Amino acid sequence: MANVKAWKYHDAAQPAFPDDFEIAQKAVLQVTDIKTNRNKYYAIELHVAGERFRVFTHYGRTDDLEANPDSGQKECRYADSLFEAQAIYQSIYNQKTGSRKGYQEIALAASNIGSRKARGTSSGAVDDKTLEKLAEKEKQDGQPAKKPVVKQSALPSAVQALVRYIYDEATNALTSTVQAKITANGIETPLGILTIGQIEKGEDILGELYDVFQKKRVKHKADRLEQLSSAFYTAIPHRFGRTRAAAAAAVINSLADFEQKQNTLQLMKDMLQVNGEEGNVLFDAQVDEEYNALNCTVEPVEAASGEFKELRDFVEKSQIKTKSVQVKSIFKVHRDAETAVFRNDVGNQRPLFHGSRIQNWVGLLSRGILLPKIVVSMGVHRTDAGWLGHGIYFGDAACTSCFYTTPGRRKTRLMAICNVALGKAKQYKKITYGLTAPPDGYDSCHGVRRKFARPSEFDDDEYVVYDTSQQHMKYLVEFAA
Repeated sequence: MANVKAWKYHDAAQPAFPDDFEIAQKAVLQVTDIKTNRNKYYAIELHVAGERFRVFTHYGRTDDLEANPDSGQKECRYADSLFEAQAIYQSIYNQKTGSRKGYQEIALAASNIGSRKARGTSSGAVDDKTLEKLAEKEKQDGQPAKKPVVKQSALPSAVQALVRYIYDEATNALTSTVQAKITANGIETPLGILTIGQIEKGEDILGELYDVFQKKRVKHKADRLEQLSSAFYTAIPHRFGRTRAAAAAAVINSLADFEQKQNTLQLMKDMLQVNGEEGNVLFDAQVDEEYNALNCTVEPVEAASGEFKELRDFVEKSQIKTKSVQVKSIFKVHRDAETAVFRNDVGNQRPLFHGSRIQNWVGLLSRGILLPKIVVSMGVHRTDAGWLGHGIYFGDAACTSCFYTTPGRRKTRLMAICNVALGKAKQYKKITYGLTAPPDGYDSCHGVRRKFARPSEFDDDEYVVYDTSQQHMKYLVEFAA
């Protein structure tokens, strides 16, 4: 390496190289190091043109790419043989990915950096799900271009407004946190289009982070959390500022941090999933395509109907602590995937509430309510997982579920009314962490709300099932609070 001259890409004195070349090898590397405030990329390519060989590199600070995709330094190193070029390529790769530099190779469905020929092509170990999408896109690209047909939506206006609302909120929540934007190709970072596999890699790192965090005795625990946080941001580029103070604040070292990162990763997977079925529904799509991608039926309940009035009263009169929940609109929801597996054999079925952040509803409608992966509790500001273990939590008071919601730009929030098969419920008056199933002989758990002369550690009645087939969504309620 020491004897190999690196030429600036536009240096007129460098050896001539044909424009028509093949890329024999390539890699996109990324490193985020919170301690040293590094947030850098390094692309390496091996170019072959007949009997001519060169190694092309493009590197710089990842933050700069958002403002200028052509920022960074580009260099060329020339070799007399393929063997020599491969040795140069491997030497650079080994140096950058070694423990001293700490770069990691990332998998992209389409790269935004490197040579002009490399941009738009995949990089890294692309997972099977992404390969299927790329193959489908290539098949579509081979067809004659069709003029877009703009047609009026057949959906009720209320459903159109709801669909646009939840997609906009999901997109805004994602792009304001992750260093990415939604494009015609998917979730695009400054380095390229993220793959599902890359997001799953981020999930693995977050899981390792959580294991370190929850252990009381870990040698150099703070340093380990900082290192793993850096690895997480290397896999999933985030926005957290360029100052050392901003970088230090980005260390994932609280339960609130884990909840936020877990929600972000789930949101990314949800958005990629809905984008993969009906073509490009995340970018300049017709509302009907966005609706179809949810893979469920949503119908408005007319405000003048008896059903609406009955449901509105059920929601608003369920409140016990506050009277802040005011119903604005109600939609019937039907997910075939849920009703097909619903446990009708489990008795004690009740309509219960489930609230969630506004940005989560694209995922909740398209894939249903998931069991939590990480138990997270934040004291009085607890999440919907933790006090009775790894389950799906419901309330019988709208004010309880309202606690887990956030408002969107319409100043409204969303909660579901679900049919929940509680069966025989085990009652708890003390918080019991770590449950993954109800006790033997029971079908669910019930955290019993404290009342006068009935002490309990639960502020609200909380009902928990540990099997997704014990619940299905029936209504979606839009409300103000």
